[in-house]
Amino acid sequence: MNRYVSILSCLFAAGLAAGAMATEPIDNCATVLGSISVELRIARQLPPGKRTSYFCAKRYTPLIGASRERVLRSLGTPDRTGEDGGWAYLFASRHGGREPGTPELVFRFDGSGQVAGVDCHRTD
Repeated sequence: MNRYVSILSCLFAAGLAAGAMATEPIDNCATVLGSISVELRIARQLPPGKRTSYFCAKRYTPLIGASRERVLRSLGTPDRTGEDGGWAYLFASRHGGREPGTPELVFRFDGSGQVAGVDCHRTD
C-alpha cells in the first residue's frame, strides 16, 4: 500500500510541477535570442567559402526592450560596432572571407541601453 501512495504522491507532485510550468509566461525574447545564438554558432564554424542557411526573419519584435547585456550574454561580442553604438553580427565563417549576401543582424539601442530596433539584411 505504501508503494502505491508513494507513486501517487510522485504523480501528484509531477502534475503540480507541470501545471506550474504551464502557467509560467513564455519568454519569447529568450527563445529568439537562443535560436539566433545557435544559428550564429553554426555559421561561424562553417568552412571557408561555405554559405550559411540562416534567413532573416521578417520581424524581431520580441527583442525590442531587451538589454544590451542580455544580447551580449546570448550572442557574444558583436562583429562590428557602429558609430551610433549599434551592434552587427555576421552569419559567416570565422575561417575565411565574407561572401556577398552574408546575413547581417544589426541591433540599435536607445539611450538606456535597451534594444530599440533590429534589422537584418544581406551584405553587398
